[in-house]
Amino acid sequence: MSQAATASAGHHVDTAGGYRVPVTWYAGAEDKPVLILLPALGVAARFYDKLAATLAESGLNLAVMEQRGQGESALRPGRRHNWGFAEVLDNDLPALLDWAEAQRPGAPLYLMGHSLGGHFAAITAGRFADRISGLLLVATGSPWWQAFVGAAGALNDKSVRRLIRLIPPANLLFGYFPGERIGFGGDEARGIMNDWRTLAQHNRYQARGLAEDLDAAVAGYTGPVLAVRLADDALAPEASVKAVTDKFRKAPLTQRVITAEQLGDRADHFRWARQARVVADLVTPFVAGPR
Repeated sequence: MSQAATASAGHHVDTAGGYRVPVTWYAGAEDKPVLILLPALGVAARFYDKLAATLAESGLNLAVMEQRGQGESALRPGRRHNWGFAEVLDNDLPALLDWAEAQRPGAPLYLMGHSLGGHFAAITAGRFADRISGLLLVATGSPWWQAFVGAAGALNDKSVRRLIRLIPPANLLFGYFPGERIGFGGDEARGIMNDWRTLAQHNRYQARGLAEDLDAAVAGYTGPVLAVRLADDALAPEASVKAVTDKFRKAPLTQRVITAEQLGDRADHFRWARQARVVADLVTPFVAGPR
């Protein structure tokens, strides 16, 4: 890693709701953009260490957010600790935007999300469009069951519909969603999975507690969007990714597909992070482009 890209863990961003968001900050060059990276469902921030270090080598300023309930978060989902999309979207992310802007005042600010993090990034770009210079989505597909009709991978429409039916009783029985037991995602708050379930049922963004039309916000976003799909991704196949990119009605959209040949490994939902350079080589010119 270059001297201009030193990782600094241990940051905690205070929010209006009293929760403190753990953040790993890579301080790059003062004249370079800021990129906020949002993890996937059930994935700790440390999973992205290699990607973050690779991006930071180019001088980018990078903030990697820890999702509630994962990694260094002080919260763990349970009967006494519950949250949904609204707490992340209306509490955690606005505070993180403020914090990141304060680190590099005036620098262009980009959001990058993996899977569920991509959904949070898309909604946030729509809600705070004047603050976001661009949006990057990696392996971000809708879990909408109709997008999996005919899928030959680990998920198909029948298995997604089974998961839709499973979420309410699992939440009731355990007080949270036991993803580690079930083998889908990690252990998650029941509110997160209830909102995810709505997306799987209807391909509509819903955050219980927020009255806004979140899909309309995404549709109104006009900044550049880069959507990266992995060719062997059974969790976010082509139709699933299209169900997300179709939500952008006004944004200039660039789409890229990464293959196993490019990675030297299976191009699936997670393995791309082992070969971080392939994704980084798409990200760096995107954030350096015309603004």
